[in-house]
Amino acid sequence: MSEKKRVALVGSGNWGSAVARIIGKNVERYDTFEKTVPMWVFEEMVDGRKLSEIINEEHVNTKYLPGIKLPENVIANPDIVETVKGADILVFVVPHQFVKRICDQIKDHVKPGAFGISLIKGVDISKGGLDLVSHLIEETLKMNVSVLMGANIAKDVAQDLFCEATIGCSDDEKGKILHQLFHTPFFNINVVKDTAGVEMCGALKKRRRRKVGMKVDV
Repeated sequence: MSEKKRVALVGSGNWGSAVARIIGKNVERYDTFEKTVPMWVFEEMVDGRKLSEIINEEHVNTKYLPGIKLPENVIANPDIVETVKGADILVFVVPHQFVKRICDQIKDHVKPGAFGISLIKGVDISKGGLDLVSHLIEETLKMNVSVLMGANIAKDVAQDLFCEATIGCSDDEKGKILHQLFHTPFFNINVVKDTAGVEMCGALKKRRRRKVGMKVDV
């Protein structure tokens, strides 16, 4: 029997919390995964309390996704290095401008053989040109990185309204694992091999929404 895979979430905004709800439930459904999911939280004070403590005690991200219960096996941790330590799968769901700094913080602490998936829309311009966020993560962490993109709103996904997304993954076996991690009856996942194409579509959708003045989290 193969070793169960530990999943870690890098990010806990409204989209990250909506995804945490899915992942927390799906790791319970499949023997593929360890049952506890650490989630990195950028520590903030909310009504005089630490956000990580609120999430762990009340199982709600009261600042970014109020009113939505998170599974109790999703454990908030404000220490990014501790969050990713020992993880086999890293799920990146942070604003794209913070990706490089986060990757630099964890690059010496990532488990050999780990792989990632980016849910981040946008492009990296840190080197003066345009590059895909997944390429930045791959280059910094020396790991294979897939992507998940879709025209979804975090609250709709969190409320189990029917939504769809596409995973771009070049490896068939990893694609099957990621489908288990994200697919639900209400969040339909299709897996294709064109990682760059999926990510570019996601980046263009984000740019188009900004152009027409829509301010939604997708």
